[in-house]
Amino acid sequence: MISAAGAAPLRLALAALATVGPAGGCIADQERPATSVDPYSGLPAWEGHAVEVFDDNIEPAAVGFSLDGPSPRSDPFLRERAQTADVVTRVRVSTVTVDSIGEQSSYHLGIQVADAALTTPRVQDRSFELHIRPTSRAFGVAKAVDARLRGLTFIAFIRRFAGEAGEPEFHWHLSPDTAEVAAAVKEAVVLGELSAP
Repeated sequence: MISAAGAAPLRLALAALATVGPAGGCIADQERPATSVDPYSGLPAWEGHAVEVFDDNIEPAAVGFSLDGPSPRSDPFLRERAQTADVVTRVRVSTVTVDSIGEQSSYHLGIQVADAALTTPRVQDRSFELHIRPTSRAFGVAKAVDARLRGLTFIAFIRRFAGEAGEPEFHWHLSPDTAEVAAAVKEAVVLGELSAP
């Protein structure tokens, strides 16, 4: 149990840590271009920095392509994903479908929330459909693993953005379903709460 006198310095230290990004860089000091907001839906556009954070990607380590992947704490966007996603939770892939038009294919992953959310969800959906286009970062992984994606579990970071006609569309990032990733998410959320005004 931490005494009241000891709690203040601890809070100050944790708040200071919240401003330090990976490898000692300060995320708060980095200039971010303003993201436009759709006037009808009130959702941000998926452009600029948002495309880097919610990159429609599956980390190769999450499907067993790399057994010694980088530490989640070295991911420069993990903290931002955890703090800004509408849903951060463990998910299981329930369906994998492929649409082919000529030589072009795209994948649709039906995912189900498999556990309690790791952060407070901003949407109540328990299932999502993730679209992997040929231009998506996850396309190479999806093509290599294909139907074997069914049944795999991930820690998913999902956020709503304004679609072309203003309708909501989800963009996402899938990380390995490990205790280390879950711990890094919880740590990021606590640091975000401590640094909030």
